Amino acid sequence: MKLVPRLILSIIAFILVSIIVTEALADRIFFSVLAGIPAGFLTFIATFILLGLKDNR
Repeated sequence: MKLVPRLILSIIAFILVSIIVTEALADRIFFSVLAGIPAGFLTFIATFILLGLKDNR
């Protein structure tokens, strides 16, 4: 997979996971964004790497 589609899919995963985690923790943690953004960032990295590994096969 080329670089641009990998980046686009990784950014979409980042946004989705950040929103989902933030909303899931909104009732329990006042600053739930501080948990959502790192979770989204880790998802971005994992998605980017896994799509790169898929390309090598």
